[in-house]
Amino acid sequence: MHTSHFIGNGELQTAFHEAGEAEAFVLVHGFTGSKLDFHDQLEWFEDLRRVIAYDQRGHGESSNLEPYSFSQLVADLIGFLDRIGVQRCDLLGHSLGGMVAMRAVLEHPDRFRSLILMDTAAEPMAVMPDKVREQIGELVTAQGCEALMKMMRAQPPSPAQQRGVDYLGESEHWRRIRVKLAQMDPQAFVTLGDELRSYPALTDKLCNVACPTTVVVGEKDTPFIERSKKLAAAIPGARLVNIPHAGHSPQYENADAWRDAVRNHLTQ
Repeated sequence: MHTSHFIGNGELQTAFHEAGEAEAFVLVHGFTGSKLDFHDQLEWFEDLRRVIAYDQRGHGESSNLEPYSFSQLVADLIGFLDRIGVQRCDLLGHSLGGMVAMRAVLEHPDRFRSLILMDTAAEPMAVMPDKVREQIGELVTAQGCEALMKMMRAQPPSPAQQRGVDYLGESEHWRRIRVKLAQMDPQAFVTLGDELRSYPALTDKLCNVACPTTVVVGEKDTPFIERSKKLAAAIPGARLVNIPHAGHSPQYENADAWRDAVRNHLTQ
């Protein structure tokens, strides 16, 4: 188990885990996620980097503190790096975290040595019909994000998702989801959920990403496959790596292939 560390940045308290020393490698989780999403992966790279996974505001053990917006999450990342004394780092962003990461690299290019974009996109996407989204928003506002557990458990996992469940073990898989949902601020769920479907596309700006970039996507992560191809095509010199048999969480669904992809990026 990793000990949670906390550091303040104004009113915001940011929680993080870390392992290793040397140059920093910072991992940014996705929507409804937390540093738990990389709990088992930190040691895999500690021979190469000081590996840091933190909770974004409204998630995990960090403060539930408005405003919730991409621009604020980018400011939080830069402020967090300042507070922990990291001037430059390698950066990995998963899903929503990738949307934060690419903005951070565009706005603060001097702060990042390299970039890994994992199962993410540069353009808005609606993952469910508006009516369903509104109903879920009302449920979460009334009962908290943990109310989503029943709905999630009712959906049979895809083969790729089942690989992730098998990797962690069923009880641990659901325990982590319950913890992450219980910790998430319902207001962050609603506000960032709206932002995910309405933010201005970044694709035309990606030609300005100057650091070495690897785009990683699970080959079964249908909503993100074409979006990942577009990312890799738009970023100069970017490499696209498909993780076989994996969906949206390849660090669990094909851990060996994901670890190889990340290590190859860090060593090159």
